[in-house]
Amino acid sequence: MALKVIGTGGPRTGTASLKDALEILGFGKCYHMEWLFNHPEQLRYWHELFQTGTTDFDTLFDGFTSTVDFPGYLNYKALFDKYPDAKFVLTERDPEKWYDSAINTVHAVTPQTIGQKLGMMKKMILSSRFRKISKSFILVEKYLWKRHYKSKFKDKELALRIYNDFNDEIKRNIPSGQLLVYNIADGWGPLCSFLNVPVPDDDFPHKNQRKEFKEQIGRMLNTGEQLVLK
Repeated sequence: MALKVIGTGGPRTGTASLKDALEILGFGKCYHMEWLFNHPEQLRYWHELFQTGTTDFDTLFDGFTSTVDFPGYLNYKALFDKYPDAKFVLTERDPEKWYDSAINTVHAVTPQTIGQKLGMMKKMILSSRFRKISKSFILVEKYLWKRHYKSKFKDKELALRIYNDFNDEIKRNIPSGQLLVYNIADGWGPLCSFLNVPVPDDDFPHKNQRKEFKEQIGRMLNTGEQLVLK
C-alpha cells in the first residue's frame, strides 16, 4: 500500500495531532512512533533503512497510507524516492517552545545516564515486555539523539540550529507543490486545502499535550503496558 501523506516534522511539533487529523480526514491508518513502541518486531526495518537507505517498505507500511514523526521523518529522502507522488507535511512550531517541550518530554524519558540505563536493564531482566520496549529506546537514542543531534541535545544553541537547518533542508528538497509547511494551531483550513479534502465537522484534534505524554510514557515505563498517546 503506497503512502499518500508523509510528515516531515519531528517529535513535539504536533505530530500526534497530525496523525489523528489525517485519520479523521480518511487517509487511513497513520504510522507514528507510538506504533513502533507497541510493535518492536518492526525495528529491524528501521535499522536497515537508517543504515542502507532502503528496506522492505511494503511490509513496513502494510496497512498504512501515511506516516508522521520519528523515525519516518528523518528518512524523508528515502520515502520521497519510494513514494514520489506523496504529499509532505512539515509541522513546525516556535523553535524556543519546541525545544522546551522536547527536552522535557521525549529527551527526558529516553534513558541517558548510566543510572537510567541500569534501571531499565533491571526491568528488562524481569520482563520480556520491557526488553522489547528497550529496543525501541535504543533506536531513538542511536538515530535521533546521537546521530541527528550529535549527542548534544542539551546544547540548546546547537539543537536549535540542527532543528532549523533540517527544516530548511526539507523545504529545499521537496517540491513546493508537494509540501505544506504547517502549524497545527492553524487548524483544518490549510491542511484540508493542501490535501484537497473538505473540512470535517469534527474539532481539530490536539493530542499528546505535555502532561498527557508524561503520564502515558510513565505508565509504559512503570508497568510495561502499551503506549497510547492521548
